[in-house]
Amino acid sequence: MLKNNIRKFILETKEKKEKLLIEQSLVKKRIIMIFESESNIKNFELLSESKKEKIVYKLISEINYLKKTNLINENFKDFLGKIFGDNLTNVFDTVINPMVDSLMKRLQLSDYFKDSMTSYLSSDPTRFSQALVSCEQLSKLIADSLSDALDNRIQQQTGFDSQESKFINGALSDTIREPRFSENLEKRINSVVCDLFDQINVKASKVYDKLKPSMDELGGILTP
Repeated sequence: MLKNNIRKFILETKEKKEKLLIEQSLVKKRIIMIFESESNIKNFELLSESKKEKIVYKLISEINYLKKTNLINENFKDFLGKIFGDNLTNVFDTVINPMVDSLMKRLQLSDYFKDSMTSYLSSDPTRFSQALVSCEQLSKLIADSLSDALDNRIQQQTGFDSQESKFINGALSDTIREPRFSENLEKRINSVVCDLFDQINVKASKVYDKLKPSMDELGGILTP
């Protein structure tokens, strides 16, 4: 009985591994087709701006499609890292950098927030791609990135020798980490972010098709 259970476990594990390898191979082929060649992946920075934008919007739509069809797991970022190497951040920064620059002006943010927001938005390609489905989701992501930036800034504060300041900084940090803080911030920036989202969507429509395609349209980007 024990031997049969062990054998069954081994067979199931093998099948899961084989299925994962097949899925990863399929996803890799789809992504390479978006970039048109592996050379374009390696030399992404050398492509024209219009070419880069078109590719990135296609990639964003593809990621959303893969997510909806359950072809993305928790190791997806690592998987993308194997395909893109050091270029992974550069690829998404094509969209993220102008977005952050626009938000910096619209929300009148200090320079400190720029690098922090850029880093936060590019840290999870799947979440960033999904956030571009609606202005509400994008507002939440931006609010979370600002909350994270504020928390990090408090943690990095130096030059406070009094015990009281440590208590104050700790209390501020705890407040910022509360979901209510990010939710409140999300409400306050919603109109600004939604206006930006509409502009992004129009631009994406020009360089590709739509940033918010239906499931059928997403699946139609590339045929496995």
